[in-house]
Amino acid sequence: MNPTEQYIANRDAQVKRNWVDADLQVANHLFTGSLIRTNYIKNFTWLGRPIMQYPTDLMVMQELIWQIRPDAIIETGIAFGGSSVFFASMMNLTGKDGFVFAVDNELRPHNRVEIDRHRMRDRIWIFEGSSTDQKIVDQIGDLVHYGQKAMVVLDSNHTEAHVLEELRLYEKFVSVGSYIIVCDTTIEDWCDDKPTDRPWHRGNSPMTAVERFLKDRNDFEVDLEIEQRAVITGCRNGYLRRTR
Repeated sequence: MNPTEQYIANRDAQVKRNWVDADLQVANHLFTGSLIRTNYIKNFTWLGRPIMQYPTDLMVMQELIWQIRPDAIIETGIAFGGSSVFFASMMNLTGKDGFVFAVDNELRPHNRVEIDRHRMRDRIWIFEGSSTDQKIVDQIGDLVHYGQKAMVVLDSNHTEAHVLEELRLYEKFVSVGSYIIVCDTTIEDWCDDKPTDRPWHRGNSPMTAVERFLKDRNDFEVDLEIEQRAVITGCRNGYLRRTR
């Protein structure tokens, strides 16, 4: 075992110990609640564009991209474009000639201008419309060729019905060993059980969509090891690895 392999083995053993550390779990729960309350997720940019993801999730996402070397990353929900730029820059670093296919129901003009002028723009294809519009899914299908490695990241409308439909529409693009990453599953942990100004809430969330999706299938599994390493994550039970 070389030094890097030894480091990873030691890390994995440490992660397993930490995962059953009751004090750490309590502290994480309280800390995550404070992060949500204070909008910590809005603190960062990536290559100049606001990116609304936890840094710990971004770290494990880049590990997956480096490991899988996807030819395509399909992202639903663009917002300011930070995640699209992040995925494009990571693909650039892998040396693959891949693309990010980003879908948003309403990409605001100022965001489009900033994405269009970004140095990563040549790797980003933008589709404006609903991520569950079959025409858009078909257009992406025409660009993601058979045999290519693809990942999917779902971060648009967070209602159960919408996320479940996205899962069923986009799973066909995910190659064996690759992932669908479902963001904001922690709505189920932290939101009230009654609707507020948003249509999603506890009992009607990405987490409940994941549960329904997995109930009908045996070709995806939740990769708990990823969130065990991240500790702080907005994607609890949302890293879905294709197994067959």
